[in-house]
Amino acid sequence: LTFRDLLIFVTDAQRLFLDIYSYFDWTLIAQPLTTSGLHHNVRGEWMGAFVQSSDVCEKLFCAGVPVWYVRASAYIPPSMTVVEPV
Repeated sequence: LTFRDLLIFVTDAQRLFLDIYSYFDWTLIAQPLTTSGLHHNVRGEWMGAFVQSSDVCEKLFCAGVPVWYVRASAYIPPSMTVVEPV
């Protein structure tokens, strides 16, 4: 193997490990919290998600996942609380 092949192998292995680790976090911690209907504290160690669906946004928020709701400003109702527009 060349150094470049070894480097590609190591980075692919790291990515697969992180995918598996995040899958376990989701199935063991976050997913059960999405069905409880309660709001949990946000977990700062999680990366979070950008979403366009209000249903997905609500589920992730209830589970304590950092979430950013992406919408055009024309579609945001005046009654919605916007913490910090970007």
